[in-house]
Amino acid sequence: MSRGRSKVEGAFYRRLALPALCVIALFFLGPLLLTLSSAFVTEEGRFSLSAIVEVFSNPYTLRVMRFTLTQAALSTLASLLVALPGSYLLSSYSIRLRPVILALTAIPFVIPSILVVLGFVIFFGNNGYLNLLLMRLFSLSEPPLRILYSYKAIILAHTFYNFPIIMNLVTTYALSLDRRQEAASYTLGASKRRTFFAVTLPRLLPVIISSASLVFLFCYSSFAIILVLGGGPRYTTMEVEIYRQARMVGSAQGAAALSLFSIAVTSALLVAYNRSQRTHARQEAQSQPLLLQRRPAKALARALALLYTIITSLFVLAPIASVIVRSVYGPSGFSLKWYRQLLGFERASSHMGTALAALTNSLAIALVVSILAVGLGTSLAASIQRRRRFGGALELVGMLSMTVSSVIIGLGYFLITARLKGGSAMSYLLVVMAHLIIALPFTLRVMLPQYRKILPVYANSARTLGSSASHAFVAIELPLLKGAMVSGAIFAFAISMGEFNATLTLASSTIVTLPIVMYRLIGSYNYQGACALGTILIAVSLAVFVATSTSKGTTHA
Repeated sequence: MSRGRSKVEGAFYRRLALPALCVIALFFLGPLLLTLSSAFVTEEGRFSLSAIVEVFSNPYTLRVMRFTLTQAALSTLASLLVALPGSYLLSSYSIRLRPVILALTAIPFVIPSILVVLGFVIFFGNNGYLNLLLMRLFSLSEPPLRILYSYKAIILAHTFYNFPIIMNLVTTYALSLDRRQEAASYTLGASKRRTFFAVTLPRLLPVIISSASLVFLFCYSSFAIILVLGGGPRYTTMEVEIYRQARMVGSAQGAAALSLFSIAVTSALLVAYNRSQRTHARQEAQSQPLLLQRRPAKALARALALLYTIITSLFVLAPIASVIVRSVYGPSGFSLKWYRQLLGFERASSHMGTALAALTNSLAIALVVSILAVGLGTSLAASIQRRRRFGGALELVGMLSMTVSSVIIGLGYFLITARLKGGSAMSYLLVVMAHLIIALPFTLRVMLPQYRKILPVYANSARTLGSSASHAFVAIELPLLKGAMVSGAIFAFAISMGEFNATLTLASSTIVTLPIVMYRLIGSYNYQGACALGTILIAVSLAVFVATSTSKGTTHA
């Protein structure tokens, strides 16, 4: 291949990244810089550090910071306590229930946070299904469990939402671990317990710490769970306080100053996580693991695995199933009233009057976001993989929005709307772009591994036969990415349908989406109406779950 043709091909792949880079620059970096600069500029337009000094010297703000870090640490610890026993059972023994357990624990990955909140209210609430069951079983006159709107509710919800992350990452890593050292330990007469604590556990510590840091990041950035289940200012976190300062107090400076601290913490955690991931990748690439046959599970191990499966199934599925049941079955018995109101067949009450418009908005926005995310994610993945230089830097740019919480992204767009004072068309555009910025890193994460599996020889052969780089990309590489593009589109669609944090911070009363109406219905105690909307989100989440399982099956095949 001539040097001139190589330069032309390099220029083509460089150009592929331009649309995504423009979107990131205009709709992520621009609003982010506007947000952060607001911390240093007074309402009169003068430079000042007064807002930062005031925020970080305020005892209330310092308490919010301490609580945010403390609840994230406790939530991470609880997630570890739930996840690690399951990881040990699944990685140490040959258990038939392993695929079932892993499939069940993957469900929370695709559930929107507002749906987690609703499920917990319906199942664990004072009048929830769990309390009703316990009252009936033990003939109690009062609910025995009162955990909602408390510290316990926050920790429990975070554990439900995040323990699958630790369990899946640790189990996957442990199953692929080189077993030579364990085999040598057994040969020298060491017991199973001593081998685990002296040999296996130290080798698993890096992935345990890595997954725990990721969960800490998610718990630190939690918004919907804290906003609803926290029950008030006593359990306010940084993200909720940023929202409160921006939308309730009207202090853009205060919200921006808090955003500085939040971004610093999340960026440090994400850098540490990415560094540990690169270390693991290098270790796996350099090693040729010896995978020994797993020991058949004894009766005790099988019993523990069955018990763990039952408990995690109830823990994971019960809140979700409760939403579906409550949507059609209330105090007066079976009824499709809320679905009829949703679809406009019956006069709506309360906030259900905006439900149909919200569903239409969510579907339209999610469709546009999925198309844009797949197009930008595919072109960016191709540019990252085919560029000889700066591919890693380009990938980092594509993942930048993950370092910033969606509340702060929404804050940036809110400040833009406050300055431009555009109409509803501007509001819709900004909501679409906010959802796109949030979904793009996830779509890129779906596309990149599949693109890296495409052998360069395919495109090189086509170009040797006279095909241009653009034609080879369209005719050869894109068809090979069809499955990943469908999975990426489904992920982006689901993320947009369930996005709550940025939308609540950004949106005005004239634009509503499904999660926003669910939040309003929960706030007005219309749980059955919220459950009808939540069932729609469950259907979308189920589609993502099926797509994820299918793509994994295709990859393994």
